[in-house]
Amino acid sequence: MSDSLSIIIVNYKSWDKLKLCLNSISKQKEIKISTIVVDNNSNDNQIINFKNKFVWVKWIENFENFGFAKACNIGASYCNSTWYLFLNPDTILKEDSLSTLISYCNTNTKHKLIGIKQLNEKLVPTNSFGIFLNFWSISGLFRPIIRFLKSMSYSRINSQSISHPDWISGSFILTRKQDFELINGWDESYWMYYEDMDLCKRAKQNNLQVSLFNNWECTHFHGISSRKNNIIKVITKSEVIISSHIYIEKHSNNKIAFVTHLLLILIQFVELLLSFPFSSIKRKILLNSLKYWGKGIIKSDWRSQREISNH
Repeated sequence: MSDSLSIIIVNYKSWDKLKLCLNSISKQKEIKISTIVVDNNSNDNQIINFKNKFVWVKWIENFENFGFAKACNIGASYCNSTWYLFLNPDTILKEDSLSTLISYCNTNTKHKLIGIKQLNEKLVPTNSFGIFLNFWSISGLFRPIIRFLKSMSYSRINSQSISHPDWISGSFILTRKQDFELINGWDESYWMYYEDMDLCKRAKQNNLQVSLFNNWECTHFHGISSRKNNIIKVITKSEVIISSHIYIEKHSNNKIAFVTHLLLILIQFVELLLSFPFSSIKRKILLNSLKYWGKGIIKSDWRSQREISNH
């Protein structure tokens, strides 16, 4: 069926928001949907109650936290629908929004990786899109200028009914099965963060259009899973830094990749150092990053240790 849809959700201890998300999926009509929840070893026994309550969901339990990208691929391996929707558990869909979205995309086939406007609980756009990371966009001082020059300012993209940013957030990415397979799915080198930028980068390299539709909206409670406690905060924020270097190593010109790494390290180091005296979390992130940067500079090994462990 051209309107068949599989929704893949990766969960880690986001049970309260996941309940709202699944309830919003149950209100989607006029479309055939299968829902897969991949639990990344929440290990808190909550899944038992959810299995009993949401019997129409296929539950996949990972024996460890494989990170977002690998868990998405695991979920997708169970799907055979025309359309895949990768959806965060802290996302609430508007009632009957998916049927009209799929219908529009079936008619307008040039859109390949599709996002929609995301609003926070105060109904403010979360700017779930951006420009690619490279030598010029590393610094926060230059990014607004680059967004302006590329006609990708937040205000401009949020005001257009359809826009084409460099990348869209992995919290809501709709794509056809054939296009997902064409770009070989999510890159499991990323344990968390930047995997959505990488997915969009590879889509564009394969001439697949990345599109953001503002006429469709969802609510997204950003960062629920990554802020459960201080330990998780340190892990996830350290992975932000690690993933940025994985992306640079993969997508930068070989001649300037090392220089780009060094510049990125300098910026990240200064940002962490400024908050070092005031935050124990930032101190731990800095210590983690120093070990990682050293490995990258000395051994030219920019991989995430978590990704290495998963293989």
